[in-house]
Formats: sequence, structure tokens, C-alpha cells
Amino acid sequence: MHEAWERAKACYQDIPIPEELDGAVSAALAEGKRRQGRRRAVRRAWSGGLAACVCFCLLVNGSPAFASAMESIPVLGQLARVVTVEHWKVEDRRRVIDVRMPALADTGNTELERRLNDEIRAKIDAIVAQAEEEQKNELEAYLATGGKWSDYEPLILDVDYEVKCSSEQYLSFVITATRVRATSYTELYIYDLDRATGADVSLRDLLGKDWKARCDAAVRAGIAKRTAEDPKASYFTEEGGFSGVGDDQKFYIREDGTPVLVFEKYQVAPGYMGIQEFPVEAE
Repeated sequence: MHEAWERAKACYQDIPIPEELDGAVSAALAEGKRRQGRRRAVRRAWSGGLAACVCFCLLVNGSPAFASAMESIPVLGQLARVVTVEHWKVEDRRRVIDVRMPALADTGNTELERRLNDEIRAKIDAIVAQAEEEQKNELEAYLATGGKWSDYEPLILDVDYEVKCSSEQYLSFVITATRVRATSYTELYIYDLDRATGADVSLRDLLGKDWKARCDAAVRAGIAKRTAEDPKASYFTEEGGFSGVGDDQKFYIREDGTPVLVFEKYQVAPGYMGIQEFPVEAE
């Protein structure tokens, strides 16, 4: 069996990379970008996604030629450094939980990978455990007050991630945890790292000592522009809305190195406006 496997593997690795690879990858990237803006359906096709993930991993790890081709393609080869290590789903009458867990890989910094991956796993495990506990208590209260099983709406929890920047200097990715009950709410967990040192990157690192003033100006200019262009756009007033960024302001790094400030639902605008993002462009 082992010899047969080795022969099959050798035969597979001898398959030439087709010239159409660049076109196929470009098409896949374009489709992925179009779909990224939409919230992933919680009831995604698990078997198909698993098969695709397994296929990609086998190609990268089993074929040096394919792995080399992937590294030579901008963005895709870099994004492979943040990988999906687990993708699991629980679906029953009480809840639908879909988790895609990321991990940092191939950085050359084993300690950084261990620390960050342990932190990510602990955070996602805690999110799922809290959601399960809340769902259990909610269901008990619902049934105790005369609610019917036939009318019960299950908890929906979707945990996913997106790589925002994977350059030679920075690695930035966002983990999202979306809960759906009567309405939906998304929590964001953002990691901005310096590849050379493994340290967290701050807005001060990116923008300098006057980073707060630059961020405040970018947000106010963005709000003014959006309200002028879209009559449906609405933001909270100064008293109850944006009054300046804090030391813990969330942001991710764009591929070109630009920091993008992120405000979760209800922070600076009504819920229907969703998550708000404001890039702080270079001066």
C-alpha cells in the first residue's frame, strides 16, 4: 500500500502546472472579493467547503510545484500564512453554530504562532461556550413562561475571519462573531502584527504622535462625505456619537499599509448603518 501511494504521489507531482493557472486564480480571487462583502450564509455547504479546504491543503503540502506557483501569485500566496485549522458546524433544533478557526503559520516565529494561536482558540472557545450558555438559559425561560417548541427560533452563531493585509511588513486579520436572534450583532477581534518583531502594531506606530488628531479628522470627514452623498445615511450627534478615538480604537491595516478605523454597530450610527469603517489616508 505504501509503495502504491508513493507511485501515485510521484505521478501527481509530475503533472505540469497549466498555463491557465493565473487566469483561474484571478477569477477565483475576483469572485471571493465580490462575495466578501456579503455576510456568509450560516447554513453554508459544509461538505463542499471541507472538500475544497482538504484539496487546497493536499496541493500545497503534496506538490512542491503547486506550492511554488501559489507563492509566486501576489496576495494568494501571502494569505496562505493565515490558515483554517478547523471548520465545524453544529445544527439542531436549539442552535446553529458554524465556526471557521484561523491560525498563524509559516512566520518563522514559533513563539509568536504558539502565543497567538492559543489566544485565538481560547477566545473562540469562550465565544461558543457563552453563546451555548445563553441559549440554554433563554430556552428554559421561554418554555417556563408558556412558549412552544414549534415557535422557538434557534440561536445562530457564525464565527469567521478575513485577512486584510499580508505584506512583508504587516499581517492584519479580523475575526468576526455574528449572533442572530431577533436581530443580528457582530463582534470584531482584530490582530495587527509586525512581521519582523511579532509585536502588535498601534495607530501611533502607523501615524505618528498626532495619530488621534489624524484619526478624528478622518472620521469626521468620512461622516460628512457620506451624509452629503447619501440621504439615508445617519450618524449620532456629537453628544451621543463620535467624540474622538480612544486608546483602544479598533483598526485593521489595508494591503497598502493604510490603517482603517472600525466602529461596531451602534457605536457611531444607528443599527441599520451596520459596521462603519474609515480609512486614515496618508497626508
